[in-house]
Amino acid sequence: MSSHHSIFIHPGHPVDALVGDVALACGGRLRPAVNGPADYILGLSDATLELETEHEYEEDKGVPFERYEVVLTVRNSDGDMEREEVIARQIFHELAVLRRYWLILVFDLQAVIDTAAPPGQRTFPPAGDR
Repeated sequence: MSSHHSIFIHPGHPVDALVGDVALACGGRLRPAVNGPADYILGLSDATLELETEHEYEEDKGVPFERYEVVLTVRNSDGDMEREEVIARQIFHELAVLRRYWLILVFDLQAVIDTAAPPGQRTFPPAGDR
């Protein structure tokens, strides 16, 4: 499996509203996925975005992935990691400015690139708030 960028998201409320916000942040329309683990998919000119409304990831390297209900995976069509990171950062920023989600942007589930939380909240969502 190739490396990729992911945005882990804790919506703090029903996921349906998040799907609309992700579509706006990505600049496209999410379609229900037909195959694979993703619930929704969006094809951009140079990347594919996969949104899973639940996942099995657990804490690793001090990051409590299990506290984030949703994961958005960004995969560059040409394997260009720099372009993929630019796309992932842009989507992360668009979601962060909404100021209603806990977010973690990671590369290959190994390196945390950035985090965001709603105003006045801790970086990670509270345990058991999934």
